[in-house]
Amino acid sequence: QKVTARMLAIRQQRVKFTDQRVELVSNMLQGIKVTKLNNYEANYLKSVTETRDQELRYLAREMAVWATTLLMTVTSPVLATAATFATYVLLDDGNILTASDTFGVLLLFSALRFPINFAGRLIGKAAQAMSAV
Repeated sequence: QKVTARMLAIRQQRVKFTDQRVELVSNMLQGIKVTKLNNYEANYLKSVTETRDQELRYLAREMAVWATTLLMTVTSPVLATAATFATYVLLDDGNILTASDTFGVLLLFSALRFPINFAGRLIGKAAQAMSAV
């Protein structure tokens, strides 16, 4: 939930700059005759470029949070499996990994892999949906 809130906050900040950029371009295109006659292209280009740069900074932050979320969702099943095996073996000297134990645990973790990976994507989509409202 914290990840979704963070992505939502970043997206809301980015949308402000996106709207500002679209408004600048729209104003320029509506008054293209005045823009060309008075040689305002450089001014509009500067304003649009500055706004786009700010928008891209927020987009990079948003994508960094998204990448971190995806990294966690991809690596968590592997780390959980490794931690389970390590805990089982190190807990007691009598615990020896056999093929049946190993493949049984791997089967259970592979069954859980899809819901865990889907949860990571769900977090990103929830942030997008909440920012659209």
